[in-house]
Amino acid sequence: MKNRLVALVLILVVMPLSGCWNRRDPENLALVLATAFDVDEESGVHKVIVQIANPLAMGGQDAGQGGGGEKKPFWTISANGTLSHQAMRNLAEGVSREFFWAHNRVFLLSENIARNGIYPIMDMAARERQLRASANVVVVEGDIKKLMEAEFPLEESGAKGLDRQIITIRYERSLFAIKTLNQLYNILAQPGREMFIGRIKVVEDAQQVEESSGGNSETPNTPPPALIKGGAMFKGDRMVGWAEEQETLGWAYATGRVFRSIVYIKDPVDNNTPIGLDIGEMESQMHPETDANGTRIVVQIKAEGHLHDIPVDRDLSVQSDYIKSLERRSAQAIRNAVHSTIDLSRELESDIIGFGNLIYRKQPKLWDEIGDRWYEVFTDMEIDVRVEMNIRRTGLLASPMASEKRR
Repeated sequence: MKNRLVALVLILVVMPLSGCWNRRDPENLALVLATAFDVDEESGVHKVIVQIANPLAMGGQDAGQGGGGEKKPFWTISANGTLSHQAMRNLAEGVSREFFWAHNRVFLLSENIARNGIYPIMDMAARERQLRASANVVVVEGDIKKLMEAEFPLEESGAKGLDRQIITIRYERSLFAIKTLNQLYNILAQPGREMFIGRIKVVEDAQQVEESSGGNSETPNTPPPALIKGGAMFKGDRMVGWAEEQETLGWAYATGRVFRSIVYIKDPVDNNTPIGLDIGEMESQMHPETDANGTRIVVQIKAEGHLHDIPVDRDLSVQSDYIKSLERRSAQAIRNAVHSTIDLSRELESDIIGFGNLIYRKQPKLWDEIGDRWYEVFTDMEIDVRVEMNIRRTGLLASPMASEKRR
């Protein structure tokens, strides 16, 4: 009798746990891979464009039905609304499956919406439980709808192509300020620091690729759908201008966010031949110093690298005067890049490096005095950029081939 009672109790306890109250079968879901936000300046109508995975072309369970091999691996659809969240909900009017947003790889913001203010979108994304704050955020220069519909030759979907291209340019050239939603929330909460979001430039034609490279490369047969480098500078939640390659590198140098970078300088002997150095390690520290003349900020950068391109015959022993001269010139090139970022930050009143936040953290009493007029103070504040460059290696060759042997 006792055993029967125990069994009955177990059955009563387990029965409510069987099944799932919120079951959503994968075959009934539309997996969102990328989401773009735009706004019409005249009407104020918000547009949301999404890229959805197409299981018929990606080897899903229905791949054998309907000639899936002829279908694109993704589908792009858009909808309008008074606000972005309403536009997201209006997408359901033209889709046969329930939207699932947790696989979203990247958020794309048009230049229009960036200049009008991105906080409403950030606020909406923080409240929507399916949108993950770990997704990358980018600002798009050009036709954002064309970018969402573009195919990337090496990837099965445009979303995956964008995601991988962002990571590649970040680690190979340090020309992109990767910012996730989580990082942007963190920056907005910090006094004296502004957002700096990576830029994607939509390629209209092959000539644009050649112009972007300075005319130094042959025009490819098939241009890439997008060029990724530079960034959008913000004041508050509004974009105030673009940063080009030099300013983006300066930001990366000053903030210690360099994974790999190439510095080109002139040969110290003839002051003409270009020399390339590959920077693989870099550290950056900032601190304020106060004396009788006031407060200044010191940026201390330490970098290590190796020779990458050296088309002339020189003494490349690590302790040679020639190497020391290359170190001084490359240090000056890094210093120039940081100063170009500082100059643009002052011009646009967008402290993307975070000098104001440094004062806020290290000298809170001083910040209480100058915080409300930070950009007036920032314009005249002395910023001392100190760079120490060490060339540790010369690559796999001890010295270049002698000039007379090349003829």
